[in-house]
Amino acid sequence: MRANGWTRIAVTSATPGCGKTTAACNLIAGLGRQPELRGMLFDLDLRRPSVAKLLHSNPKSSLADVLSGEVEFEEQALRLHENTCISMTTEPVPDPSKLVLSSRTADLFDRIHDQYRPHLMLFDTPPVLLSDETRGFLKTVDAVLIMAAAETNTVSQIDEVEREVAQYTNVAGIVLNKCRFMEDNYSYSYSY
Repeated sequence: MRANGWTRIAVTSATPGCGKTTAACNLIAGLGRQPELRGMLFDLDLRRPSVAKLLHSNPKSSLADVLSGEVEFEEQALRLHENTCISMTTEPVPDPSKLVLSSRTADLFDRIHDQYRPHLMLFDTPPVLLSDETRGFLKTVDAVLIMAAAETNTVSQIDEVEREVAQYTNVAGIVLNKCRFMEDNYSYSYSY
C-alpha cells in the first residue's frame, strides 16, 4: 500500500462464506496496534451486513443512515482503538445499489478521507458475483483484496472475480482461506 500510495482498499470475494468480513475486522483490529497509523472500516455489504454481528455490537445508527444523509459520520462511527473506527450497517437495506452508487456516497468518502486523513480506509463489500453495486463501487477504491475459500470457490470463480476487479481498479492480492492440510497424520484447519 505504501509503495503504491493506496489508502482505500475493498475486501471482497466471489461468493459468501469466504471470510471477507472476518479478514476486514482482523485487519482493522491489527492496525489498531500500530499507533502511528489511522484506519477506518466501513461495512458496505448492505445486503448481508455482518460486521456488527461479528463484533457483538449494536450501534444506534447505521452506515446506511450516513449514506442517506440522515446521520453524520461523526455521530455514527464507533471507535475501536485510539487510532481506528468502524462504521457498521445494522440491518439489510432494500435497495443498496441506490445508496452505494450515488455520487453523494463518493463525495462522502472523499470528505471523510480529507477530514480524517486515514492511512487506510477499508471497505467490506458484497461478493462480486452476487452484487452489481460492488462492481460499481470498485472504481472509488485504490485496490481490492480478494478472499477465496478452499473447497468452496472454484479456480474459475476466482479468475472471474480477478478479471472483474481488474477492470475497475488494482488487485492487491488473493487470500486463500479455510485451507486444510495433512502433516504427520494430523489434520490442521486454518481460517484467516
